[in-house]
Amino acid sequence: MNKLKKQNDMILDDFKKFNLNTVVKAPIIAVYKSPTDYPGKYVARLWDIRNNPTQFIVVKDSIEEIRTAIPNQMTRLGPNSMDDPVIIETWI
Repeated sequence: MNKLKKQNDMILDDFKKFNLNTVVKAPIIAVYKSPTDYPGKYVARLWDIRNNPTQFIVVKDSIEEIRTAIPNQMTRLGPNSMDDPVIIETWI
């Protein structure tokens, strides 16, 4: 078992290997820098548009590695002032 893995998280190599629309109605990927559950790492978590996080995540050492794990057809948005401070970008 991956020693980084938290109880319900499913750590993927990237999000490009499967159709995200089969998992959620409208995929959103939030990217975090050093969240409390994965300190020192960058984490990308798949969310459903209904504001529901999924257990599907990608964990990497750099933002560049995270960005290469996100499907090319998605668009990057900067952080929103209402976001948690560890969220550095969102992909839709």
